[in-house]
Amino acid sequence: MRRRSLALASLLVLCACQRVVDEPAADPVETEGRVQQFDFGTTEGEELSSVTTRGRVTVLVFVTTFDLASQVVAKRLNQVALSHHPRINAGAVVLEPPNHAPLADAFKSALELSYPVALADLPALEQSSGLGEVRSVPTVLVLNGEGREIVRKLGLCTVSELESWVARAQRP
Repeated sequence: MRRRSLALASLLVLCACQRVVDEPAADPVETEGRVQQFDFGTTEGEELSSVTTRGRVTVLVFVTTFDLASQVVAKRLNQVALSHHPRINAGAVVLEPPNHAPLADAFKSALELSYPVALADLPALEQSSGLGEVRSVPTVLVLNGEGREIVRKLGLCTVSELESWVARAQRP
């Protein structure tokens, strides 16, 4: 009986995970191109900011460590970042309180992310950036080399979508 319950619970978890990954996300929003200002500290003590990323296309993904969809988008962004290195910047901003820094480090390590991971709870996000509201994870934000917002996407996205947004942001 215990084995049967465990098998049923495992099946339910797998079905729920599959639903999250396959669930259609909101359409990307093409924005009016305002210059974005932000400044976050990474888990490694470095700066991820509008100053340090200026001059290259930048893709930021806002995530939480416990969300499967966040993990999927973070891995997909890593694939795109590696294929465009060093022509683009990428970064993740974990929307969790400062005491979750070990979880943010584990997120980066477990997913083998090649880009910086910063930590910002919602009050810090509102104080240290002009990125507007980020109330949903994952949220992808694509900036051109001048720091102008090109695309804001809530929810899951594919590698090909990320690639097309990077290409759009690279156009003069």
